[in-house]
Amino acid sequence: MTTIRQILDQKGWGAVVLKGRQSIPQAARFLAAKRIGAAPVVDDAGRLIGMLSERDIMRAVGDLDGDIKNRTVADLMTRLVASCTPDVTILDAMLAMTTNRCRHLPVFEDDTLAGLVSIGDLVKARIEEAEFEVDSLRAYIVS
Repeated sequence: MTTIRQILDQKGWGAVVLKGRQSIPQAARFLAAKRIGAAPVVDDAGRLIGMLSERDIMRAVGDLDGDIKNRTVADLMTRLVASCTPDVTILDAMLAMTTNRCRHLPVFEDDTLAGLVSIGDLVKARIEEAEFEVDSLRAYIVS
C-alpha cells in the first residue's frame, strides 16, 4: 500500500504557506497563482495555526455578503486541522479526509510541517495502485 511519504517523494516535499495577517484578497490571488485549493496557515515561528481553503473563502463571501476585502486569513481560516505523518497509507489519509470533511492534509514529520497532500494526490496514487494490481493479475493469469 502506498504511503504519503511515497507521494511526497514523487510530487515534492514542502508546502507553500500563508500567514494569518494576510488579507483575504491577497490570499485568494496567491491560491489562484499557485493553482492550489488550500494552504496551511503558519505563525511567525512556522507553526501550523490553521488552513485556508477556497471553501472557507466562498463560505465567507456568502455569510458576509461579499464583504471580505478587509478580512484576514486568520479571520476565515479553519482552526481545527486534520493532519497526518508520512508513514500513513493513502487509504488512512482518505479516511481522515472523509471523516474531517476536508480535501487537504498537512503532513508532519518530527513535529515539523513537511508537506501537504490533496485528495487529488491520493486518488492519483490509488489509481496507479489499482492499475498495477490489474496488470499483475493479467500477467499471472496469462502465465
